[in-house]
Amino acid sequence: MKKLISLILAIFMLGSTVIAATSKEQQLKNTKDSITRAQNQIKQNESQQKSVRSEINSLETNINSTENQIEQTQREISEVEASIRNTEEDIKVTQANYDKNYELRKNRMVAYYKVGSTSLEESVSKIDNEPDKMYMEKAIEKVVNYDTGIIEALERDRIALEEQKAKLDEENVRLASLKADLEVKLATLNTTKEKRTSYLSALQNDHKELEKSIDDMNAEADKLAKEIAAAASKNTKYTGGKMTWPLPGYYYITSPFGNRLHPILKVYKLHTGVDIAGSGCNGKPVVAAASGTVIVAKYNAAYGNYVVIDHGGGITTLYAHSSKLEVKAGDKVKAGQEIMKVGTTGYSTGPHLHFEVRENGKYVDPIGKGYIKN
Repeated sequence: MKKLISLILAIFMLGSTVIAATSKEQQLKNTKDSITRAQNQIKQNESQQKSVRSEINSLETNINSTENQIEQTQREISEVEASIRNTEEDIKVTQANYDKNYELRKNRMVAYYKVGSTSLEESVSKIDNEPDKMYMEKAIEKVVNYDTGIIEALERDRIALEEQKAKLDEENVRLASLKADLEVKLATLNTTKEKRTSYLSALQNDHKELEKSIDDMNAEADKLAKEIAAAASKNTKYTGGKMTWPLPGYYYITSPFGNRLHPILKVYKLHTGVDIAGSGCNGKPVVAAASGTVIVAKYNAAYGNYVVIDHGGGITTLYAHSSKLEVKAGDKVKAGQEIMKVGTTGYSTGPHLHFEVRENGKYVDPIGKGYIKN
């Protein structure tokens, strides 16, 4: 490892010597070439870490898949619980109707018993006046029809109660099964995340010294990039105005711009943007904050899948940790156009969008500078 770091630093020093007498553009190219050579050397000598990265990517895919399954199961649980509440309410209404009609039927049967089953017929037979007799017969018919209606209503309610209670039993079984399935998926997710964190920690520990070397070279590259960007900005103009919120429907800032303890590396580093998240954000669309041209759309070990858009006037935006990119370098995009899906690739502890704004290559606070409003 020490020999490798010495080689990297030697390459860097050589690059620094060569660029002293060249133009800013050539200086930047030479420095980037030094970084590329160092990174190539790392790849050639660190096959084990490549395997670790591959395992991390596989775990991230599993995490995204499991989280999507959990969201689907939670939706199904909510739907079944709502259906159970409706069924229980239906049972209450039907049972109340059944009890009311049952009580009414019981009281009428008691009354008939007391009067006598043949009293009405005998009363009719004793009537000599034909109109009165017809009136009584119609009255008796109405009574019979009323009693028949009560009996039919009781039977309908009885059948409905049986069906509703059977449905409730099925829904409760379904709910229990979904909750058990959810517990298994949550346990699987936690285990996978713990394993992923372990791999990330191992990767970070192995790269601790190499990271410093590359940080030094990247710092030099950033410095030169700013100088070139500052010169170029005189000939261009940013026309995007205030920017569109990049993650519609989700406005919770989990990590603001500024120095913070990195959640994976466990060291204090500048957080170069803002992290935006929220319950259920995984897989949701991320949109371009302003119109421009995509200049980067690829994977990086730290950023995961990420996109950089050039908006002119030295203004660029970066969107990171995507589960799926929807654009490629060279694409022209409009403000509000979908460019990627939220994910947790790269150095990330959970699904979220990492969003950056740079002015002439310099990181700025997207909210503090007024580009976006929370």
